[in-house]
Amino acid sequence: MKIYQDIWPISKPSQIFAILPFYSGDVEDGFRLGGLGRWYGRLVALIILIGSLTFGEDVLFASKEYRLVASAQGDTEEINRTIETLLCIISYTMVVLSSVQNASKHFRTLHDIAKIDEYLLANGFRETYSCRNLAIVVTSAAAGVLAVAFYYIHYRSGIGSKRQIILLLIYFLQLLYSTLLALYLRTLMMNLAQRIGFLNQKLDTFNLQDCGHMENWRELSTLIEVLCKFRYITENINCVAGVSLLFYFGFSFYTVTNQSYLAFATLTAGSLSSKLEVADTIGLSCIWVLAETITMIVICSACDGLASEVNGTAQILARIYGKSKQFQNLIDKFLTKSIKQDLQFTAYGFFSIDNSTLFKIFSAVTTYLVILIQFKQLEDSKVEDISQEDISQA
Repeated sequence: MKIYQDIWPISKPSQIFAILPFYSGDVEDGFRLGGLGRWYGRLVALIILIGSLTFGEDVLFASKEYRLVASAQGDTEEINRTIETLLCIISYTMVVLSSVQNASKHFRTLHDIAKIDEYLLANGFRETYSCRNLAIVVTSAAAGVLAVAFYYIHYRSGIGSKRQIILLLIYFLQLLYSTLLALYLRTLMMNLAQRIGFLNQKLDTFNLQDCGHMENWRELSTLIEVLCKFRYITENINCVAGVSLLFYFGFSFYTVTNQSYLAFATLTAGSLSSKLEVADTIGLSCIWVLAETITMIVICSACDGLASEVNGTAQILARIYGKSKQFQNLIDKFLTKSIKQDLQFTAYGFFSIDNSTLFKIFSAVTTYLVILIQFKQLEDSKVEDISQEDISQA
């Protein structure tokens, strides 16, 4: 089964951390989702859920104990940092819970791809996709965030040992699940895009052929049927990953905004003790923004690439439409659905995910950053007024 060979490098770590269900068998007839795989995923989800509730309660009710720069942070920074940490916990928890909840649908989707691969292999499809180099970049960025966070939390903050471990574990789990989710979706989607692109190339050859033969009609009918199945599979993948993408992008948006704001607040704060402390804080903010941006690029480009291949089928069929009248009824059934609604990947229907998503996110980040800076300036002005009143009274 070619699809399992193609995604094997990323499927194993994804299965260990319950993003992808464990399955048994290496041939189509014996391939199934076993009970052990179901219960393993549920066990991982239960452990993550219990840990998240414990961590979330401590972060919420003891937020002052998690201050990275106790001498420099005001109320705005403290609230933003607390919200960011809570969103971090919610994000990776929902990735696990939604993955386990949709395990059966996910398995059926992979099984459907495996069935279609038999037809593709019989027609000469041999392409594979590897994201090894991309995985090195994404993993290195995530490791860099964790390393800088460890240095800053352990050596530069006043956080206690117990809460240092909690905070680092929260960051580790978020980076782990976001990296695995991005790389798995990238691998799966690009492999699907290769398959659909192969079929689109075969479909495009009908423009150069004599379309009056019955064999051509049968071949076109088969191609359209397979492409319809791939469109259905792609929609299922969006349904399976929709909740995970929604919470991940929600966390990423807030993190990019908050870390950008913290970098600005650090630069403008006058109470920091040394330039080294400023550099450390800005370093953590910058590398976190970089890591989240890279991960979002990986996901957005994969979604855009697959959607483009799927939507490209309708354009090819539109060119074939006028070649022969006997093809028109067959093509009409596909074009009716495709023209009415282009395929779009969405975060559970809330917003579309494609190459333009990053531009929209950073435009929104800029807007909210201006608002946060204005709150910061208002807070600083109040502090200055109180200080002046105390001096005048003295």
